[in-house]
Amino acid sequence: GGYVLEVLGLDGKEVEGSQGRHLNPGHAIEAGWFLMEYWRKFDAQNSELLKTAIDEYCTRPLEYGWDDKFGGILYFMDTAGHPPVHLEWDMKLWWPHCEAMIAFLMAYKHTGDSQHWHAFKKVYDYSFQHFPDRTHGEWFGYLNRQGEVSQTLKGGPYKGCFHTVRSWAMCVQLLDSLSKK
Repeated sequence: GGYVLEVLGLDGKEVEGSQGRHLNPGHAIEAGWFLMEYWRKFDAQNSELLKTAIDEYCTRPLEYGWDDKFGGILYFMDTAGHPPVHLEWDMKLWWPHCEAMIAFLMAYKHTGDSQHWHAFKKVYDYSFQHFPDRTHGEWFGYLNRQGEVSQTLKGGPYKGCFHTVRSWAMCVQLLDSLSKK
């Protein structure tokens, strides 16, 4: 309990073994801002939904997913602290950082709580220090745990510009709306 799990059984219950302990902090955080958008559009009177979206889907996953040693959001984790079975578990991928910037700016906009601004700033600072290709543009998608580029590919079956462009566009809109408050 207390984690947004990546895998559940067909019955909606936790499954045993490594699959049942599998965490993807990026997916949890992305789901958090999806829930905040749902709250904003359809259920703005439900303060409990907003609180759950922010606390359980954004703040907590950033806390357990943030690499305190090297910075950045770890790709995969295990709820029991065992080594995750996915070999790329300790990589830093572009898209969870993009989704986290959206989520924490959105949380800040909805609550005015400075902890969300600081979370946005922490992810922003890491992202813009490590992912950009300052020579040829765009972002590298895959960093090792230390934050060094591990794959120079910037487009392919998994790495595209979608998350990056969406994040920038949404962050600009959120910052613009915040500047008008």
